[in-house]
Amino acid sequence: MFKSAKHPILSILKSSAGLLLFFICAFAIYQKVLINEDGKNIKQIFLIQLKIIPNFGWFCLLLLMLSNLIIEALKWKLVVSENNTMGILKSLKSVFVGQAFAFFTPNRIGEYAGRTMYLNDGNKLMGISQMAWSSYAQLLVTITIGTVALFINITFYPWMTNSWMVWIKIICPILALLVLYFYFSVQNWKGVFSVFNSLQIAHPIKVQLIFWSLLRYLIFIVQYYLVAHLLKMNLPFLTVFWSLSILFLLLSILPTISITELVVRGQLLILILTPFYSNKLIIVSLSSIIWGINFLLPSIIGTFLLLGYRIKGNKA
Repeated sequence: MFKSAKHPILSILKSSAGLLLFFICAFAIYQKVLINEDGKNIKQIFLIQLKIIPNFGWFCLLLLMLSNLIIEALKWKLVVSENNTMGILKSLKSVFVGQAFAFFTPNRIGEYAGRTMYLNDGNKLMGISQMAWSSYAQLLVTITIGTVALFINITFYPWMTNSWMVWIKIICPILALLVLYFYFSVQNWKGVFSVFNSLQIAHPIKVQLIFWSLLRYLIFIVQYYLVAHLLKMNLPFLTVFWSLSILFLLLSILPTISITELVVRGQLLILILTPFYSNKLIIVSLSSIIWGINFLLPSIIGTFLLLGYRIKGNKA
């Protein structure tokens, strides 16, 4: 009797898991954006910029955002292909859901949980390590280009003479070389560490991940440059490229969550672009628009996609 009553209850719980996760993510976004002081500021900025930026400009930005996430979905599909059969649409869906989870977790670690929800049972832990390789490739591109940018633009930033920046300038090239070495080297672990051997991925996949990560990096740059152009900042492309490369490098080092990243990103961008452009309000607008399109909007979409999620289980 108890056993027969147990199955309908479990079925209801499995079926309503997506609804529960939807409410959790939706409430988190509401708390951190709609009734948050910084969220109120971003709403005001968007209302102002809606009148300045033409519809075609918004369309291009949304198209670049979608392209960015499709590339991330291709990376995700690539790294999990050995253990999971996943189409591009399912992969893209998991990327959106990962964005929703990442929105309110430190350093976006919730993205791992969101992505692996759509993997086959028994492969979720492996999926976490596989996603780490995808993130590793993106970090490698960010650190390498950011380190070059740091040395190219160093004369424009007096604050880089501070002791902590001196250490960053020393550490970043060393870190870039170490990251590059460990990414491509194949370690043959022994003893209790031999379990790490199973977490390796094929060398051709590593190369493809670098290619897609570089392309995704360039799309981020183009997005910023497009918004800067639409806001009539009149900055040369190379100035934007090297400045943003430093921004991405610093953001990869600093611990944040997505909502505080809006504030941190804005302050860092002011610091980095001030030698080339003096209007701080426009710089904050640039940062806020990119944050809203690349992080807030995908998080909202991912939250609604959770409504169709159902916990998989073995049939009784």
